[in-house]
Amino acid sequence: MQQADLRPAPKSPVHQVTPDRQAAGERLVARLKGQVAGRMYTDPLMTYAWSGDASSYRLIPAAVVFINSEDEVRAVMAAARAENLPITFRAAGTSLSGQAVTDGVLAVLGDGWRKLDIHPGAEQITLGPAIIVANANKALKPFDKKIGPDPASQATCKIGGVVNNNSSGMCCGVAQNTYHTMARLRIVLTDGTMLDSGDQASCDAFRASHASMLEGLHQLHHEVAGDAELVALIRKKYAIKNTVGYSLNALIDFHDPLDILIHLMVGSEGTLGFVSEVTYNTVPEHPFKSTALVPFPDPQSAGRAIIEMANGGVQVTTGVTAAEYIERRALATVEHLAPMAPLLPWLTDNSPAVLIDVTAPDSDTLEAEVAKAVELLSRHGATHVDFSTDEARSHALWDIRKGFFASGGAARPKGTAMLTEDVAAPIERLAEFVIDMRQLLDDHGYDDAIIFGHALAGNLHFQMSDDFSQPDAAARFDAFSKALSDLVSVAYGGSLKAEHGTGRAIAAFVEAEWGSTAYALMHRIKALFDPEGLLNPGVLLNPDDKIHIKNLKVMPLADELVDMCIECGFCEPACPSHQMTLSPRQRIAVTRERARLRATGEDPERLRKLDEDFQYPGLDTCAACNLCSVRCPVGIETGTMIMDQRAQRRGDTARSIAGFVADHRGGVETLMRAGVGLADAARVVIPAAAVETMTEGARRLTGKRIPRVSHALHAGPGAPQPRQSRQDPRQAGFPVPIAQSGRQSIVYFPSCATRMFGAPKTDHGLLSVPDAMLALLERAGFDVIMPEHLNGQCCGQPFRSKGFPEQAASVGSELKRELSSLSDAGRLSVVTDASTCAKHLREFPGDAPVLDSSQFLLSHILPGLTITQKLPTVAVHHNCSAQRLAEQPMTEAIARACADNIAVLSSVTCCGYAGDKGLFVPELNAHATRFAKQDIPSACTLGVSTVSTCASGLSEHTQVPFVGLASLLEWASRPLH
Repeated sequence: MQQADLRPAPKSPVHQVTPDRQAAGERLVARLKGQVAGRMYTDPLMTYAWSGDASSYRLIPAAVVFINSEDEVRAVMAAARAENLPITFRAAGTSLSGQAVTDGVLAVLGDGWRKLDIHPGAEQITLGPAIIVANANKALKPFDKKIGPDPASQATCKIGGVVNNNSSGMCCGVAQNTYHTMARLRIVLTDGTMLDSGDQASCDAFRASHASMLEGLHQLHHEVAGDAELVALIRKKYAIKNTVGYSLNALIDFHDPLDILIHLMVGSEGTLGFVSEVTYNTVPEHPFKSTALVPFPDPQSAGRAIIEMANGGVQVTTGVTAAEYIERRALATVEHLAPMAPLLPWLTDNSPAVLIDVTAPDSDTLEAEVAKAVELLSRHGATHVDFSTDEARSHALWDIRKGFFASGGAARPKGTAMLTEDVAAPIERLAEFVIDMRQLLDDHGYDDAIIFGHALAGNLHFQMSDDFSQPDAAARFDAFSKALSDLVSVAYGGSLKAEHGTGRAIAAFVEAEWGSTAYALMHRIKALFDPEGLLNPGVLLNPDDKIHIKNLKVMPLADELVDMCIECGFCEPACPSHQMTLSPRQRIAVTRERARLRATGEDPERLRKLDEDFQYPGLDTCAACNLCSVRCPVGIETGTMIMDQRAQRRGDTARSIAGFVADHRGGVETLMRAGVGLADAARVVIPAAAVETMTEGARRLTGKRIPRVSHALHAGPGAPQPRQSRQDPRQAGFPVPIAQSGRQSIVYFPSCATRMFGAPKTDHGLLSVPDAMLALLERAGFDVIMPEHLNGQCCGQPFRSKGFPEQAASVGSELKRELSSLSDAGRLSVVTDASTCAKHLREFPGDAPVLDSSQFLLSHILPGLTITQKLPTVAVHHNCSAQRLAEQPMTEAIARACADNIAVLSSVTCCGYAGDKGLFVPELNAHATRFAKQDIPSACTLGVSTVSTCASGLSEHTQVPFVGLASLLEWASRPLH
C-alpha cells in the first residue's frame, strides 16, 4: 500500500549527475561500443538503480558498464582515462563503507568472472571475482574444506569484494583472511598490464616491464624496515583485525617487491588495480560441530569468558572456533524468532549472549572440547549452557546472527537510514571495550543502536539509525565519528574498521589512526599504482575531513511493504531479473526516489522519466516470485509491491478486459489450449524453427502483445476424467465414509497450468500430470473427488500477478469455497499438482487444507508404492513457490525414489517463467536459466519440476525434457508386465 511521506523534504542537495559528467558518461559508452559486450547505461533510471550499495552513501554514476573479461577491463580503463572519469569496480554491492558507489564509471562484474576450479586434494581453489563465497564453500564441503574468509554476507557477497576488502568474518580471525590464505593473484593494473603471480613467465615479464614500480616498492620496504617504531606499530595494528588504509604489513612481511605488490592489492578497495582471479589455500572445515547460544548476567562476565576462549588471539580449527557477542538490545530485535525461545527465560534486562561453535575432526574430540567449553563458561557465570549437535538448530541460530545487519536495520524507525561501523580492540580489553562502546552510542543519542560482533577477534559491530533529511543529523553523526575515532584509535589502540573496509566512512580518520608517517606511505603506494587517480578516488584516502557525512542516503517512505528495507542486497542472488534489468533492492531504491520526487515536486520531468522508464525493468521483468523475501532477513516481499504497482497502472479498459476474462475463464482456457495445440500440430508439417520465426514476427508487429510459442511448449490434456472403476463418491452419499468403502477419499484439483500445458514427449511413455495423479491416487487406494466443470477453474494467481487483485480475489475465493465444500468443511484433504496454486489457495479463507503434490506424494502415496524401475539420474528444479513452501526436501526425496542420482539445479532460483512471463517476456526465462545446463550431468535425460510452465522453460533452455513430479513417480511405480 502506498503511503505519503509527510516529513519535511530533505535539506541536503539532491544527488544528481552533473551535466558535464552525464555527457562524459555518454561519450564513454559510445567509445566502448563494439569493445564491451555487456550492458551499458547512462539513463536516469538505471544509473539511479546502481547508485547505492549496502552502506549509508549514495552517488549516481555517470555510466554503468558490465564487464566480462580482462580485455573489457582494459577498454573501460582507456575510455575512462580519455573522458577523465574515475572507475569503481563492483561485485555484489554489499560494501558497508561506501566503497562500491561512484559518480564516475561503475564497472559491474558480469557473468564472465564465474571461474571455480578445485585443485587436486582440495588444498587449493581458484575463483573468479564473481563467485559468491557460499557457493565456493558449497563446492568445497564434500572435501571438508572451505576458504578462510567467512563474512556474514557470504550468501551474497562475491570473491572480488572479499579480496579487495580483505573481508574476514565469524571464524576467520586474523590468520585466515585473504591476505594470509591467498596463494596466487591475477590482476590488471591501470596501464592495462596483467600480472599473474602464479605464472613464472608473467612474473618475469612484469619484472622487466615494471622495474621502476618494483624498485619504488623495494625502497618503501627498506624505509619501513629501518624504522623500528613504525614496524612495531604495523605489527600491533595487524595483531587484531584491521582494514583501515592499505595493507602496510605487506611492507614488512615480504622482501620480494612482487610479493609486496600482490599483498598490497588485498584490502585496497579497488584503488590500485582490478583483481581478475585468486587462488586460495583452503582451510579445514571439521564435520563435527556443536553450537550453543549462551546467556550471561552482564557484559563484563561475557567479556571475561570470551577473553579466555580467545586463546591469546591464536586461531584454532579444533575447539571454540567462533564466539559471537550479542548484547541485550540486539537480542531484543530477534527474540520473537522461534530459535530464540529456549533462551528467553534466562534473559534479564542486561543479559548479553554469546553464540559459540565448537568444532572437531571426530565425535570423541568434539565431546571433550565441548566439556572444556562448558566448564569455562560456567566458571565465568554463564546462566544457561546448552550445546547441541543438531545441524538445523545450528543453522537457525547462525542465520539469526548473519541476519543482524538487516534485521537490526529493520528495527529502526521508518524513513531513517541505517548506519553501521565495525571496530576492534585488543582482545584482553574486550570486557571494558564493550561497556565504553555502549556508553559512547548512548551519549550521542544513538540509544537505538545494537552491538554484536566476532568477539574472539575483539571485533564489535554496531548499528544505529538516523534521518539525514533532518538538519542536525549529519552534524550529530560527524561528532559521533570523531569521538569514535578518539575512543577506538587513541584510547584503545584499536581499528576503526576491523573488516568492512575503509571506504568513505573512515577515509577522513585514517591519518588519525595510523599517524602521519604511515599515512604518507599510503599516499606513495597509491601514486606508484595509480598516479592518475583513475581508480575509486576518495575511497580509503581522502583529504576532505567531512567526506564521511557527504552523499548520505535519505530513505523516504514509499510503500509500507518495503519501507524497512536497508538496501543490503541480500535478496539479489535469488532474483531472476538481477543483472538483466533490476533487482529487488534496486526496485525499492527507485520506488523511494519516485516517492521523494512526488512529495517534493522538485523535478517533475525527472519523475516523469523515472515513472515511464520503470515499466519494463521494474514491472514487466519482475517475476513477482517473492523469493527475495526468503533471502531477506526480515521477509520483505518486493514482488508484492510490484504487483500492487501493476494494479495502480491498470486503467479502466484493462480492468474491464480482466473482468471479462474472469467471467469467461472456461472459454479462455479452451482457446489457449487450442492455440498451443495448433502450434504443436504445425510443427508436425513445418519445422519448429519456422513456426517460432512466424510467431516472433507476429509478436513484433503487435508490440509483443501476443504470446511467444516455443518448441518446448505443448498443449495440455485438459480437464481429466476420474477412473470409473468404482462408484462416483457423490452418488454414494457424499462424501464416502472410509468405513463404507474401505478407501480414503481425497479432493484433487488439477491446476489450470497442468490442464493447459503439457510436457514434452520422452522415451518413457509418461502420463500427463493430471492422469498420473489419478493413476497414483488409484494405486494408493484413494477415491478421488474433483470439482465439476473444471474447465476455467483457477486459483486466481495469474490475475494477482498481472495486477488485478479484485479478479484474483473473486476467482480464487470461488474455487476455495467449492474445494471447502467438496472437502466436507475440511474433513478431507485437498491436493493440487502445482506449487504456485497450492501456495495461493492457502491464502484464501476456507476450511479445506490444501496440500501441494510434493507434500502429498511423499507422505501419502510413496509409502504405499512399489518402485519398479528407476532412471540413472534425474535433474530437479525447485520452483519459487515450492521454495517458499519449504518443499525442497520433499521433492528431492521423491526424485531419489525414482532415480539412482539426482542433480539439483543449484544455479536456478526462480526460473523466470512466472506464469506467462515465459510467453510474453521470454528473455527473463532465458536469463534466469542461463547456467542451468551446467547443473545437469551429460548422462541425465530427464528433469522434474512441480509447475508445468516452469518445466516448459527449463526444457527449452537445458535441452533436457522436464516433466511433472507425479508423471515421474507414476512411471517409476508402474506395474511391469
